[in-house]
Amino acid sequence: MEFHDANESISSDGTDLTLAAGADINLTATTDINIPSNVGLTFGNDGEKIEGDGTDLTIAGNNINLTAVADVVIPNDVGIQFGGASEKIEGDGTDLTISSSGLCTITATGQTVITNDLVVSGNLTVDGTNTIINTTTLAIEDNLIEVNRTVSANSGMPVYSGMVVNRGVNSTATEEDLFWVWDEGFADDGTTTFGNAGGAFTAFKRGDNDTSLALTGDLVDVRCNVVHAVSTSALYADVAERFAADAPMAEGAVVMLGGSHEITETDSELSDTVFGVVSQKPAYAMNAGAGNNDSHPFVAMTGRTPVRVTGQVSKGQRLVASSTKGTARGVTDSDTINPFHVIGRALEDKNDDSIGMVLCVVRTNN
Repeated sequence: MEFHDANESISSDGTDLTLAAGADINLTATTDINIPSNVGLTFGNDGEKIEGDGTDLTIAGNNINLTAVADVVIPNDVGIQFGGASEKIEGDGTDLTISSSGLCTITATGQTVITNDLVVSGNLTVDGTNTIINTTTLAIEDNLIEVNRTVSANSGMPVYSGMVVNRGVNSTATEEDLFWVWDEGFADDGTTTFGNAGGAFTAFKRGDNDTSLALTGDLVDVRCNVVHAVSTSALYADVAERFAADAPMAEGAVVMLGGSHEITETDSELSDTVFGVVSQKPAYAMNAGAGNNDSHPFVAMTGRTPVRVTGQVSKGQRLVASSTKGTARGVTDSDTINPFHVIGRALEDKNDDSIGMVLCVVRTNN
C-alpha cells in the first residue's frame, strides 16, 4: 500500500511487515500500544533494541543518548543499577545514594564543586601538589598530626618539617613567612648537654626575597608563660633584668642604684654600691616588658658579659669601679677592698690604657 508519491508505503514479503516513510512516523494513541513479552523494537542491524520479558525492560545497544527538554523522572526508591554487583544511583524522595561495590571514580576536566557539607566516613587520601583549606577555623579532633609520614631523608625534600605562617609581603616586596619547624639539619656543636637529638625545634623568619626554605639565621622569639623543661640552653651567658635608667647607657657600663630613676652609672673609685653591668645580649632576660634598651637596659648581675674597663687588666684580675663614669678597673696591690667593691673577674687580658671591652665573669654582692 503506497501513500502519495514520497515512497511512504506499507508492504509485506510473506515474513516481515515494512513501514516505509519519507519523514517521521507519528503514533497517536489514546491507550497503550502493547508489544508482547520477548518481542522488542529493533533499531538498525547492530542489535540495538528495546525489549521486555514480562518483568524486565531491556535497552540494548552501544551509546544510549537521552535527549529531553524536561525532566526524566525515576520514582522514589527506584534506582539506576549498573551490572549485577548492586552498583546503583537511587533516591528516596529526600536523599540521593550512590552505591558502589568497588571504586567510585569521578573524572572531570575542571573542578568538582560541592556546595554544601561533605562528610567522609572512611579514610580521605588527597594525591596532589597543594591542599588548600579556605575556612575561618580549622578544627582537628585527632590527637596527633603527622608530617613527612612517608618521606625519606634522601628524597631531596627540605630538612624542615612543621608549620609555616604566611604573613604576605612587606612594602619592599620581601618575604616575611614565619616557620615553626623541626630542623633535621641541626647538629651538636659541643655546646648541648645531651648531644645531637637528631634535630631541634626552630622558629625563624624566611630571608628577604628567599623562596627556598634556607635557614638564614633570622631566628624569632617564642613567647609563653612558663617553660617546663629538663634543661635549657642559651647562646649568651648572663642573667639580667631590666631597670629604669636615668639616661641611655652603653653595653658594658657599670651601674649602681640611684639617680633620678632606678639605676645610674658609677662615678667614683672603689664604689661599694656597684649593682651590675649593662648587657645587650642576656641569656635570661627578666622583666623584658618593662621598656626598651634606652629606657630600661638589661643589667647583668651574674654571668659572663663584656665590661667597659679603663686601663690594663690581666686575665683573672678582680674588677672594681673607677673614677671614670660607668667603667671598671683592675684591682691593684695598694687597694683595700671588700666583697662589696668587686664587680667580677676578667677572663682575658687588656694591654692598653684606653677604655675598652673586656669579657668578665660578673658577680656582684648586693
